[in-house]
Amino acid sequence: MEAQRRRVSVNSSVEQSGAASLASESSSQQRPRDESVACLRIDAAPVTYLPGNVSAAMSDDSLNDILLDRIRQCALRPVDNAELLRSSAARLHSRAASQDRDIRERTLSRLRRKRSDALDILMGLLESVRDHVTAASVAGTIRECIAHKTGSMRGPTMRRLVDMNATQVFVKLVITLNSREVGQSEVLMQELLWILGQISPKDSKFSIKARLLNGVKVFHSLLRARYFNHNRMLVPLLLIMKSLAKNATTTHVLVKDGICTTLDKTMIANGYSPNTKLKLLLTVICYLSRSNRFCTRMVKVGLGQQVLRVFERWERFDGKMRYRICYYTLQTLQNLCSTKIGRTYISTGNGLSYLHKFCTNCPDNVQHDTLMSKACTIISLCLEKKDLPISTPLSPARFPLADLCKVDSTKSVSDSDDSVSDQLEDESDDDDDENLDQDMKEKDRSENDACPSVLPNNLLFPARRRDSDDLHMYDQKWSEMISPPCDKNRLSRNCSLNLVDKKNDGRHSNNNVGNSSNLKILSGFSLKDTHRTAYCKIASRVNSVIPFVKVAYPDMIGGTQLDGPDPLFVRDRKSYRSKLLTSIERNLYPEHTSSNVIYDMDHLVTIQNDRKEDLTNFDEERLGIPELNGLKFESRFESGNLRKAIQVGPREYDLIMMPDVNSSHHHNWFYFEVSNMDNSSPYTLNIINCDKPNSQFNFGMRPLLFSVKEAVQNRPIWMRAGTDICYFKNAYSWPGKTKKKKTFQTISFTIQFPHSLDVCYIAYHFPYTYSKLMYNIWHWSNRLLPCNLYFRVENLCCTLNNNETPLLTITAKETEDNKLKDREVVFLTARVHPGESNASYVMQGTLTFLLGDSAPAASLRSKFVFKIMPMLNPEGVINGCYRCGLSDEDLNRKWNNPDPKRHSVIYHTKGLIEYSCRLLKKVPFVYCDYHGHSRRKNVFLFGCSPAQSWLSSDKDLPESPIDVTMLPALLSSVAPAFDLSQCSFVVEQGKEATARISVWRQFGVQRSYTMESSYCGFDVGLYKGNHMTIPILEEMGRTFCVALLYLSEGNWLGDNLDSEAKLLSSISLKDSTEPRLEDYIESSDSDLSDNEMDKK
Repeated sequence: MEAQRRRVSVNSSVEQSGAASLASESSSQQRPRDESVACLRIDAAPVTYLPGNVSAAMSDDSLNDILLDRIRQCALRPVDNAELLRSSAARLHSRAASQDRDIRERTLSRLRRKRSDALDILMGLLESVRDHVTAASVAGTIRECIAHKTGSMRGPTMRRLVDMNATQVFVKLVITLNSREVGQSEVLMQELLWILGQISPKDSKFSIKARLLNGVKVFHSLLRARYFNHNRMLVPLLLIMKSLAKNATTTHVLVKDGICTTLDKTMIANGYSPNTKLKLLLTVICYLSRSNRFCTRMVKVGLGQQVLRVFERWERFDGKMRYRICYYTLQTLQNLCSTKIGRTYISTGNGLSYLHKFCTNCPDNVQHDTLMSKACTIISLCLEKKDLPISTPLSPARFPLADLCKVDSTKSVSDSDDSVSDQLEDESDDDDDENLDQDMKEKDRSENDACPSVLPNNLLFPARRRDSDDLHMYDQKWSEMISPPCDKNRLSRNCSLNLVDKKNDGRHSNNNVGNSSNLKILSGFSLKDTHRTAYCKIASRVNSVIPFVKVAYPDMIGGTQLDGPDPLFVRDRKSYRSKLLTSIERNLYPEHTSSNVIYDMDHLVTIQNDRKEDLTNFDEERLGIPELNGLKFESRFESGNLRKAIQVGPREYDLIMMPDVNSSHHHNWFYFEVSNMDNSSPYTLNIINCDKPNSQFNFGMRPLLFSVKEAVQNRPIWMRAGTDICYFKNAYSWPGKTKKKKTFQTISFTIQFPHSLDVCYIAYHFPYTYSKLMYNIWHWSNRLLPCNLYFRVENLCCTLNNNETPLLTITAKETEDNKLKDREVVFLTARVHPGESNASYVMQGTLTFLLGDSAPAASLRSKFVFKIMPMLNPEGVINGCYRCGLSDEDLNRKWNNPDPKRHSVIYHTKGLIEYSCRLLKKVPFVYCDYHGHSRRKNVFLFGCSPAQSWLSSDKDLPESPIDVTMLPALLSSVAPAFDLSQCSFVVEQGKEATARISVWRQFGVQRSYTMESSYCGFDVGLYKGNHMTIPILEEMGRTFCVALLYLSEGNWLGDNLDSEAKLLSSISLKDSTEPRLEDYIESSDSDLSDNEMDKK
């Protein structure tokens, strides 16, 4: 109130006097004797009065217009009209700040009117006037226009000021006033700082403007010398410092200028009372602490101790202020942990005890769950990093690669980053790496800049063009297209499985493309073989890196899943808190934790295992037979990957999964056996070496459990199991002496086994083994197939460990009216990433549809020749890998220039496509690579649109957007699992060596896609709120075929689908991953207002 009275310069009775009083006043002013007098005669114009409120409103409007017009005219000659200009500006200010609500609102409405030039007049005067009193009045008027009490027009007015470049004007005036040569006006300085405090958050380029005008140090000097304990001006200055601290460059300037000492002095002067000043101080410190140099200075000058003292008193704060202060304090401490000196300071300065006390006494509400999680993260970062309890980070599964030649040194743009991307990329073809550190993103940007996007495609992406003679090695694989058809008595299934295949030249031979139409692994089978017998025979012929000791029971009997809804898990907040606290206490007090190794793959691989008999399974005989106390584990079977099991409590076990073969990374997949359990109470299993920073286990996903006893009782199904499911950071660090060590994550879940002394299997997702694929091929080849079906199975090539890679050809028999050579070609591939077993179930749905006797299937076969590679990475699947194969390379980053030895399956699959395009002159109608996705829900497609390519020359390519987007639009209409909104057609530089983009760019396949299926479940559509199931995955494979049929027949010309496709062609979505609970507001709340934070 006192400030408002100070700003009002005239009595309120004068405000009611109308235009006549203004006229009399103006006539009494001393007029200049030049021509400017004439232009000011407007103030003496007669005024007509109307009765009541109408008269008052019109009088006020007229008075405001006259004042603005007078200011405009006087501003032309500000020196000559100094007195009149001062009085007019003071009068306008007094009306804008009037205690009479009607006068104030009418004046502000006139000034902030959209099409009014009032703000332009005031800003022009403020920029040119030299009289501090006049400038203070003008600044005060602008302040009233954006004051908090002015309602909904405040925001638009501030945006107008930003658009008018008012920021530069205000900053220049502050710099001028602060200079020693010019006398200072305290009132004007305070008005300017208050305005800048309000508009700086609205101006996204405020920090840049202030830096270019050399104003950063000026604002710091004002805070340091004059206003560090000022009641009214501290808040505006802190708001300005908050905006400056958001920018890395201005942060660097402030740190060098000693901002840390200033903030320490400011905090001491203002104390620890929970108010707006303290909250803003902590906010500024939080932003600045993203600089490691500032964190170091924090510790040295004692500011870190001030922050800890504030956090120590958190229980004395109440309500919203408690949450905000705790949040910014914890975020600052977490940033402080990015430096060694910061971690040491927190560890030795009672910081850990404060944090542990906070976790123990944290209020039990959803909002504070985030704070507790953040406090646990800080404790984990400050504790001494532990190495995993294993002898070496490398996988115990080692495959010799010394005799293979090195990969060609000519790499593509994306290949050059493989060493980084293989470790940090997510699982899918187009999964954005938004979890990379900021410095990694800057590195990527610099690499992009170093490779101009205007270079010709052939210079950016040099790919080997194989000569025609070399491509003729695939003649037999395309025999149906280039040789005369067999006689009419030829069997529909062109797969003589009892023949002996041509012997392979050797494990690492380059000449490994098979020449006969059968698979050696399936030779010698009888039609009378049962499922178990056939499966065990196949599994016994598989070559693995670590010798297997058994066949997994669910795979042997064909474990499936019931058809029906399977709701996502709703996590209990209290159990999550309890597990976080237990994990922290185990790290704080390791002496209270026992450690008993139950299972150790590193030891088992050293034991000689000369298997002489075929693999089998005796789980049924083991039921009900007790062993020594505690759970027993095993994973030496196909796709199993348990490395070590350590008992850490009576019913709690820490588990370590194997990385990929010849690797120390990729630990997302798990599949192992558990036995000798007691179902009287639950067990807790902690998988402690997960490397993904996020997981769908935090958003409803549950592990899978298969019970042998349930299967014996005629319920051979995989079921979702587990409660108290949490995914959080632990204290175990990545191996290697890196500057910034990363820590592993833990999946922890509590599981109640359905039976005692049972044999159970636990998996990340429904397993689909190499042996299962081979068994299905054998089964399809020996069942009664449609009479007009052409079905051929052959070995495309052998892998590094001499396992066969099946190539399936499916089409209809040739007729006189429908020649095979006249049909379009469709290429389908799957399982390039071995951990994505959901892709195999989608492919199984596609294959069962194509081999079926339905009319749509027959129509598809008559239109297309399907070339299908159902498993591009057999070695990874066999050996329980998640991302790579035997060479520790992501095969979906090798399509640009695959090596014929190290990447033989990719090399020859690409050769088949090249053969079709160059020798057969048939560009595939559709290419689709089936994948799985660990961070999104639903099923969706990625495609390639030249208009959305990172390469500028691509935008000149001819494109029919509907050709690219119509298949996703059709899928959205026929597949209930498909989510159109998640589809994207962006061509990214980092994905150039993937199958999708390589096939599109090198062979001109317009409809080149990646189809992603979630591991978790659905958050939209018919299946919303439910897990992904085997029936849904297989249904997705079938509906893909239906959409393909509609696409080929042109049944997409309806208005709805056509408009959907056109709309979809403009979609350019980035990855929208769900954050972890501990990251809930970590990365975004720093830019939120208080009200927005309250809502969040």
